[in-house]
Amino acid sequence: MDALEEKGILDDTYIMYLTDHGDYVASHGLWAKGLPCFKEAYKICAFVSGPKFEKDIRCDKLTSITDFAPTILDIAQIDTDVKMQGESLVPLLEGKNPDSWREELFTQTNGNELYGIQRSVFNKKWKYVLNTFDYDELYDLKNDSEEMHNIINDDHDDVIKMMCKKMWRFARESGDSCTCPYIMVAVAPYGPGILWDDDDWNPNIRRPGEKC
Repeated sequence: MDALEEKGILDDTYIMYLTDHGDYVASHGLWAKGLPCFKEAYKICAFVSGPKFEKDIRCDKLTSITDFAPTILDIAQIDTDVKMQGESLVPLLEGKNPDSWREELFTQTNGNELYGIQRSVFNKKWKYVLNTFDYDELYDLKNDSEEMHNIINDDHDDVIKMMCKKMWRFARESGDSCTCPYIMVAVAPYGPGILWDDDDWNPNIRRPGEKC
């Protein structure tokens, strides 16, 4: 920062500071990062500043680390044919409120030091976690923002089905191999076949090279 200021280009420089993952820091009795899908390991510290961005704005949109690559390309005015899961944060950083912004976020892992296939989907109300190596998880984020009470065994089958449908749709559209003949399909409470319930579902949407 001092060097930029000395060169007289600080006010014309876009600066991004972020990390790749969070840390449990004893939350849920855990340390470091790991396979558990609690929010502490997934929420990151980040800040962005630039000459065209509003200062000290607050936004309640669901954002992701995958949004930073599209943001950088947008700032640099570079077009690409590469399909990305993220969205440019530039409109949000300019203080705008896009109507079409995402309503869910998704996470996935095939293990961290220990093998374990896991997928999750969450919005501002619900968080569902598919654990193929253990019991699944469901959290009511409105009433349990710290994810302390797993209500997967309570009477929320309609919610579980809704979240599974969102998870499988994202998996299919993003080319996640879990939609192929894969063992995790068999252990989910609802398999990818529930997508056929949707009138707008197009089974022919596939990524180039997808074999299943």
